[in-house]
Amino acid sequence: MKFRFVDRIVSWTPNERIRGRKAVSFEEYELKAAFGGGAHLPPSLLLESFLQLGNWLILLSTDFAHCGLIVRLDEVHFDGEVGPGEQVDMEVVVVRRREDGWELAGEGRVGSRMVIRGAGCLAAPVPTIELYDPADLRVLHAELAQTQEAVR
Repeated sequence: MKFRFVDRIVSWTPNERIRGRKAVSFEEYELKAAFGGGAHLPPSLLLESFLQLGNWLILLSTDFAHCGLIVRLDEVHFDGEVGPGEQVDMEVVVVRRREDGWELAGEGRVGSRMVIRGAGCLAAPVPTIELYDPADLRVLHAELAQTQEAVR
């Protein structure tokens, strides 16, 4: 993953759910206000954070054998802006495992305020080795994880 938009993996349960965080720094290069509004994380980067967390769930659940490629996203709602110094707590859950992939849904909050929610995300499994070096991803996971073991 060239651009990393998940700063911490808090917990995960294989094939079920993952919780993580995205901290928005004061130095994020995309926070400049283009049209005179306040600085904030663009919705596209917030969505990317959400999708990367779902991909981590697939990677971890398959012991880094597969990663997910998004082939469908039915709905996503942005319910507010995320500004510098704020932290988004995200959770992605597996709605069901299908023959053609993993169906995911989830939400992200800043404190008690919902900022993103989505459903109907279908991620097709692809052998990780075709896109990434699994050894590199294991190292990155060790940096991101607060715990090394899955929640059982």
